Amino acid sequence: MATALALVAPPLHAQAASAPSPVIYSCIDANGRVQSADRPLAACADRELRVHNPDGSLRRIIEPPLTKEQRAQREAEEKRRRDEAWARKVQQARDRNLLLTFEDERSLESMRRRDLAEIDHEIRLATQRILTLDQELKAAQEAAQTWQAANPNRALPFAYQQRITETANAILAEDALIDDRRTERDRVNSRFDADARRLRELLGKPAAQRDTGSSPRS
Repeated sequence: MATALALVAPPLHAQAASAPSPVIYSCIDANGRVQSADRPLAACADRELRVHNPDGSLRRIIEPPLTKEQRAQREAEEKRRRDEAWARKVQQARDRNLLLTFEDERSLESMRRRDLAEIDHEIRLATQRILTLDQELKAAQEAAQTWQAANPNRALPFAYQQRITETANAILAEDALIDDRRTERDRVNSRFDADARRLRELLGKPAAQRDTGSSPRS
């Protein structure tokens, strides 16, 4: 029977090894006094808590709960890190796209010229339409003046005024289109300028080593 118990019961040193080693918790309370116990203290709830081994050596430190301001600061810092990580991913994707799209700066400038040529073509067409509309507006105004001269005591018919108004509005629309296209032209140039600078960095070329011929900006 004693033999059976010896086989079933684990050794005493094994039981001691499985039991958690005692620790001592301590902190400095709100009054500046040191509080210590074998379990976390209520007085230490908002304080830095030190966990000591039985021999008094420091095992670890438990940080106090964050204040509202500290939580906000930590969240802002975490957001900043996430934003920076996202920006790096976006830049890496843009860099890959640049290298896949352009084998050198000459190919980039060629695409710039094509994009600007399309915009310039739209501006020329709008300018031509304005010239035509100016002539139509002048004719409409002259027709209205002629009718009014022949009928000085009568109100100008709606059709005359409508023609003048519609033509003037069409001119304004073409002017707005030209302004928009010129703004787009500046934006395209700025984008290609930035892409050219980055492409040179990726290709390891200094800014001075540019292809002959300036970029079309006028």
